[in-house]
Amino acid sequence: MQPLKTATFIGSGNVATHLAQALFHKGIKIKQVCSRLMENATVLATKVNAEPIDHIDNLDETVDIIFCCTKDELIGKISKRIARKKKIKSIVHTSGTVGLEVFSDFENKFEAVGIFYPLQTFSKLNAVDFSEIPIGITTKNNFFEAELINLASKITQRTFVINDEDRQHLHLSAVLVNNFVNHLFAIAQQYCKDHQLDFNLLKPLIHQTINKIDVVPAIDAQTGPAKRKDFNIIDKHLSMLDKDILTKNIYQSLTESILKMYYKNIKL
Repeated sequence: MQPLKTATFIGSGNVATHLAQALFHKGIKIKQVCSRLMENATVLATKVNAEPIDHIDNLDETVDIIFCCTKDELIGKISKRIARKKKIKSIVHTSGTVGLEVFSDFENKFEAVGIFYPLQTFSKLNAVDFSEIPIGITTKNNFFEAELINLASKITQRTFVINDEDRQHLHLSAVLVNNFVNHLFAIAQQYCKDHQLDFNLLKPLIHQTINKIDVVPAIDAQTGPAKRKDFNIIDKHLSMLDKDILTKNIYQSLTESILKMYYKNIKL
Protein backbone atom coordinates (compact mmCIF):
# COMPACT_ATOMS: atom_id res chain seq x y z
CA MET A 1 0.00 0.00 0.00
CA GLN A 2 1.35 3.38 -1.04
CA PRO A 3 0.36 6.26 1.24
CA LEU A 4 -1.58 9.11 -0.32
CA LYS A 5 0.74 12.11 -0.18
CA THR A 6 -0.78 14.65 -2.57
CA ALA A 7 -4.33 15.88 -3.06
CA THR A 8 -6.32 18.30 -5.18
CA PHE A 9 -9.64 19.80 -4.15
CA ILE A 10 -12.55 20.46 -6.47
CA GLY A 11 -14.60 23.09 -4.72
CA SER A 12 -13.70 25.79 -2.21
CA GLY A 13 -16.72 25.79 0.07
CA ASN A 14 -17.15 24.89 3.71
CA VAL A 15 -16.08 21.23 3.58
CA ALA A 16 -13.18 21.83 1.18
CA THR A 17 -11.92 24.76 3.27
CA HIS A 18 -11.70 22.80 6.51
CA LEU A 19 -10.64 19.43 5.07
CA ALA A 20 -7.90 20.86 2.84
CA GLN A 21 -6.42 22.82 5.73
CA ALA A 22 -6.59 19.85 8.10
CA LEU A 23 -4.73 17.61 5.64
CA PHE A 24 -2.24 20.35 4.77
CA HIS A 25 -1.33 20.83 8.43
CA LYS A 26 -0.66 17.09 8.71
CA GLY A 27 1.82 17.08 5.86
CA ILE A 28 -0.35 16.28 2.85
CA LYS A 29 0.69 18.30 -0.20
CA ILE A 30 -2.32 20.14 -1.61
CA LYS A 31 -1.42 20.61 -5.25
CA GLN A 32 -4.41 22.53 -6.56
CA VAL A 33 -7.73 24.04 -5.58
CA CYS A 34 -10.24 24.21 -8.42
CA SER A 35 -13.28 26.44 -8.22
CA ARG A 36 -15.58 27.95 -10.80
CA LEU A 37 -14.55 31.38 -9.54
CA MET A 38 -10.79 31.98 -9.49
CA GLU A 39 -11.24 34.37 -6.58
CA ASN A 40 -12.66 31.59 -4.40
CA ALA A 41 -10.01 29.11 -5.50
CA THR A 42 -7.29 31.62 -4.64
CA VAL A 43 -8.60 32.24 -1.12
CA LEU A 44 -8.33 28.56 -0.16
CA ALA A 45 -5.23 27.85 -2.26
CA THR A 46 -3.35 30.59 -0.43
CA LYS A 47 -4.11 28.93 2.91
CA VAL A 48 -2.72 25.55 1.81
CA ASN A 49 0.12 26.66 -0.46
CA ALA A 50 -1.63 25.30 -3.56
CA GLU A 51 -2.17 26.43 -7.13
CA PRO A 52 -5.60 27.98 -7.76
CA ILE A 53 -7.33 26.97 -10.99
CA ASP A 54 -10.79 27.60 -12.39
CA HIS A 55 -11.12 24.81 -14.94
CA ILE A 56 -10.81 21.02 -14.76
CA ASP A 57 -8.79 21.02 -17.99
CA ASN A 58 -5.94 22.52 -15.95
CA LEU A 59 -5.76 19.71 -13.40
CA ASP A 60 -2.33 18.33 -12.54
CA GLU A 61 -2.65 14.64 -13.39
CA THR A 62 0.23 13.53 -11.14
CA VAL A 63 -1.82 14.02 -7.97
CA ASP A 64 -2.54 10.96 -5.79
CA ILE A 65 -6.18 11.75 -5.01
CA ILE A 66 -8.92 14.16 -6.02
CA PHE A 67 -11.44 15.37 -3.43
CA CYS A 68 -14.71 16.37 -5.06
CA CYS A 69 -16.31 18.72 -2.54
CA THR A 70 -19.14 20.13 -4.62
CA LYS A 71 -22.93 20.18 -4.42
CA ASP A 72 -24.40 16.68 -4.59
CA GLU A 73 -26.00 17.23 -7.97
CA LEU A 74 -22.64 18.18 -9.52
CA ILE A 75 -20.54 15.25 -8.28
CA GLY A 76 -21.34 12.90 -11.18
CA LYS A 77 -20.94 15.51 -13.88
CA ILE A 78 -17.64 16.83 -12.57
CA SER A 79 -16.22 13.39 -11.82
CA LYS A 80 -17.04 12.25 -15.35
CA ARG A 81 -15.06 15.18 -16.74
CA ILE A 82 -12.14 14.37 -14.45
CA ALA A 83 -12.28 10.75 -15.67
CA ARG A 84 -11.16 11.96 -19.09
CA LYS A 85 -7.79 12.70 -17.54
CA LYS A 86 -5.90 9.49 -18.18
CA LYS A 87 -3.33 9.66 -15.38
CA ILE A 88 -5.40 10.65 -12.35
CA LYS A 89 -5.35 7.67 -10.00
CA SER A 90 -8.22 8.09 -7.60
CA ILE A 91 -11.18 10.25 -6.69
CA VAL A 92 -13.49 10.56 -3.69
CA HIS A 93 -16.45 12.74 -2.86
CA THR A 94 -17.49 13.93 0.60
CA SER A 95 -21.28 13.72 0.44
CA GLY A 96 -23.37 11.91 3.02
CA THR A 97 -26.18 11.07 0.58
CA VAL A 98 -24.60 10.36 -2.81
CA GLY A 99 -23.56 6.72 -3.22
CA LEU A 100 -20.77 4.99 -5.09
CA GLU A 101 -23.13 4.56 -8.04
CA VAL A 102 -22.33 8.14 -9.03
CA PHE A 103 -19.02 6.77 -10.37
CA SER A 104 -20.46 3.63 -11.98
CA ASP A 105 -20.36 4.77 -15.63
CA PHE A 106 -16.68 5.67 -15.56
CA GLU A 107 -15.06 4.17 -12.45
CA ASN A 108 -12.87 1.96 -14.62
CA LYS A 109 -11.11 5.16 -15.72
CA PHE A 110 -9.61 5.42 -12.23
CA GLU A 111 -7.56 2.99 -10.17
CA ALA A 112 -10.01 3.53 -7.32
CA VAL A 113 -13.07 5.58 -6.34
CA GLY A 114 -14.64 6.13 -2.96
CA ILE A 115 -16.32 8.34 -0.40
CA PHE A 116 -14.58 10.26 2.38
CA TYR A 117 -17.40 11.53 4.60
CA PRO A 118 -16.60 13.87 7.51
CA LEU A 119 -19.59 13.77 9.85
CA GLN A 120 -19.69 17.39 10.95
CA THR A 121 -21.27 20.74 10.16
CA PHE A 122 -18.84 23.20 8.63
CA SER A 123 -18.82 26.97 8.27
CA LYS A 124 -15.79 28.71 6.83
CA LEU A 125 -15.36 31.17 9.71
CA ASN A 126 -15.97 28.66 12.51
CA ALA A 127 -12.93 26.62 13.56
CA VAL A 128 -13.36 22.89 14.16
CA ASP A 129 -11.20 20.28 15.88
CA PHE A 130 -10.80 17.61 13.22
CA SER A 131 -9.35 15.13 15.72
CA GLU A 132 -12.88 14.64 17.11
CA ILE A 133 -14.70 14.45 13.76
CA PRO A 134 -15.76 10.95 12.64
CA ILE A 135 -14.80 10.22 9.02
CA GLY A 136 -16.65 7.46 7.19
CA ILE A 137 -14.94 5.53 4.40
CA THR A 138 -16.82 3.83 1.55
CA THR A 139 -15.18 2.01 -1.35
CA LYS A 140 -15.25 -1.37 -3.09
CA ASN A 141 -11.45 -1.49 -3.29
CA ASN A 142 -9.84 -3.05 -0.20
CA PHE A 143 -6.44 -1.53 -0.87
CA PHE A 144 -7.94 1.92 -1.40
CA GLU A 145 -9.98 1.48 1.77
CA ALA A 146 -6.77 0.98 3.72
CA GLU A 147 -5.21 4.03 2.04
CA LEU A 148 -8.21 6.20 2.89
CA ILE A 149 -8.28 4.99 6.50
CA ASN A 150 -4.58 5.79 6.78
CA LEU A 151 -5.18 9.26 5.32
CA ALA A 152 -8.16 9.96 7.57
CA SER A 153 -6.19 8.78 10.61
CA LYS A 154 -3.75 11.64 10.08
CA ILE A 155 -6.43 14.15 11.00
CA THR A 156 -8.89 12.28 13.22
CA GLN A 157 -8.97 9.60 15.87
CA ARG A 158 -12.38 8.41 14.68
CA THR A 159 -12.48 6.62 11.33
CA PHE A 160 -15.04 4.01 10.34
CA VAL A 161 -15.99 1.96 7.29
CA ILE A 162 -19.61 2.27 6.20
CA ASN A 163 -21.70 1.18 3.21
CA ASP A 164 -23.84 3.50 1.11
CA GLU A 165 -27.16 2.62 2.73
CA ASP A 166 -25.93 3.01 6.30
CA ARG A 167 -24.18 6.28 5.49
CA GLN A 168 -27.41 7.68 4.05
CA HIS A 169 -29.29 6.70 7.21
CA LEU A 170 -26.53 8.31 9.26
CA HIS A 171 -26.78 11.49 7.20
CA LEU A 172 -30.55 11.66 7.75
CA SER A 173 -29.92 11.34 11.49
CA ALA A 174 -27.36 14.13 11.22
CA VAL A 175 -29.95 16.39 9.61
CA LEU A 176 -32.28 15.74 12.55
CA VAL A 177 -29.74 16.53 15.26
CA ASN A 178 -27.98 19.39 13.50
CA ASN A 179 -29.99 21.16 10.81
CA PHE A 180 -33.38 20.81 12.47
CA VAL A 181 -32.11 21.57 15.98
CA ASN A 182 -30.25 24.63 14.70
CA HIS A 183 -33.46 25.75 12.99
CA LEU A 184 -35.24 25.52 16.34
CA PHE A 185 -32.49 27.70 17.81
CA ALA A 186 -33.14 30.22 15.02
CA ILE A 187 -36.89 30.18 15.69
CA ALA A 188 -36.34 30.71 19.41
CA GLN A 189 -33.80 33.47 18.73
CA GLN A 190 -36.29 35.30 16.52
CA TYR A 191 -39.09 34.76 19.04
CA CYS A 192 -36.95 36.31 21.76
CA LYS A 193 -36.12 39.24 19.51
CA ASP A 194 -39.79 39.77 18.67
CA HIS A 195 -40.60 39.91 22.37
CA GLN A 196 -37.54 41.94 23.38
CA LEU A 197 -35.97 39.11 25.33
CA ASP A 198 -32.27 38.24 25.60
CA PHE A 199 -31.63 34.95 23.75
CA ASN A 200 -28.36 34.60 25.70
CA LEU A 201 -30.44 33.70 28.75
CA LEU A 202 -31.27 30.41 26.98
CA LYS A 203 -27.67 29.42 26.24
CA PRO A 204 -26.98 27.67 29.59
CA LEU A 205 -30.12 25.61 28.94
CA ILE A 206 -28.95 24.79 25.41
CA HIS A 207 -25.52 23.70 26.64
CA GLN A 208 -26.99 21.59 29.43
CA THR A 209 -29.38 19.92 26.97
CA ILE A 210 -26.45 18.90 24.77
CA ASN A 211 -24.23 17.87 27.68
CA LYS A 212 -26.90 15.62 29.19
CA ILE A 213 -26.85 13.16 26.30
CA ASP A 214 -23.22 12.36 27.16
CA VAL A 215 -24.52 11.01 30.46
CA VAL A 216 -27.94 9.52 29.74
CA PRO A 217 -29.79 8.40 26.58
CA ALA A 218 -31.83 11.17 25.00
CA ILE A 219 -35.05 9.29 25.60
CA ASP A 220 -34.32 9.36 29.36
CA ALA A 221 -33.26 13.01 29.33
CA GLN A 222 -36.59 14.32 28.00
CA THR A 223 -38.36 16.92 30.15
CA GLY A 224 -41.01 19.55 29.51
CA PRO A 225 -44.79 19.86 29.31
CA ALA A 226 -45.31 17.09 26.73
CA LYS A 227 -43.28 14.59 28.78
CA ARG A 228 -45.30 15.58 31.88
CA LYS A 229 -48.61 15.47 29.97
CA ASP A 230 -49.19 19.05 31.10
CA PHE A 231 -51.93 19.92 28.60
CA ASN A 232 -52.77 23.22 30.29
CA ILE A 233 -49.30 24.60 29.48
CA ILE A 234 -49.36 23.06 26.00
CA ASP A 235 -52.71 24.71 25.23
CA LYS A 236 -51.45 28.04 26.56
CA HIS A 237 -48.31 27.85 24.39
CA LEU A 238 -50.35 26.98 21.32
CA SER A 239 -52.67 29.93 21.90
CA MET A 240 -49.64 32.22 22.28
CA LEU A 241 -48.59 31.13 18.78
CA ASP A 242 -51.93 31.83 17.10
CA LYS A 243 -50.38 34.59 14.99
CA ASP A 244 -47.42 32.43 13.91
CA ILE A 245 -49.05 29.41 12.29
CA LEU A 246 -45.81 27.86 11.01
CA THR A 247 -44.16 27.88 14.45
CA LYS A 248 -47.42 26.71 16.01
CA ASN A 249 -47.48 23.72 13.65
CA ILE A 250 -43.87 22.87 14.53
CA TYR A 251 -44.65 23.10 18.25
CA GLN A 252 -47.72 20.91 17.83
CA SER A 253 -45.95 18.31 15.68
CA LEU A 254 -43.03 17.97 18.09
CA THR A 255 -45.38 17.80 21.07
CA GLU A 256 -47.37 15.03 19.40
CA SER A 257 -44.13 13.19 18.60
CA ILE A 258 -43.04 13.32 22.25
CA LEU A 259 -46.44 12.13 23.44
CA LYS A 260 -46.40 9.24 20.97
CA MET A 261 -42.89 8.21 22.02
CA TYR A 262 -43.74 8.05 25.73
CA TYR A 263 -47.49 7.45 25.87
CA LYS A 264 -48.27 5.75 22.55
CA ASN A 265 -51.94 6.51 21.96
CA ILE A 266 -52.24 9.96 23.54
CA LYS A 267 -52.88 12.80 21.08
CA LEU A 268 -53.50 16.53 21.38
